[in-house]
Amino acid sequence: LSAFDTELLKLSLILTELLKLSLIDTELLKLSLILTELLKLSLIDTELLKLSLIDTELDKLSLIDTEVDKLSLMLTELDKLSLMLTELLKLSLILTEL
Repeated sequence: LSAFDTELLKLSLILTELLKLSLIDTELLKLSLILTELLKLSLIDTELLKLSLIDTELDKLSLIDTEVDKLSLMLTELDKLSLMLTELLKLSLILTEL
């Protein structure tokens, strides 16, 4: 082989190594894109967890609302009893006057 051929072979080997490095770089870029997508999914998952917590809080508030409704019904019943007591007192006064 001539010196020129030897230099061409050396340059060809260097070019081959550069192409291998370029392929490795391409694979690293692909992995970087995959990692970016995974990070996006992780952020979405975090948002879903936040929404789940909000939903849980809304359920708690709904339970509290139900308890308030029960208390309101009890107050209504107490009002009825108070009216009955007032009527009984009126009757008692009438009976006393008799």
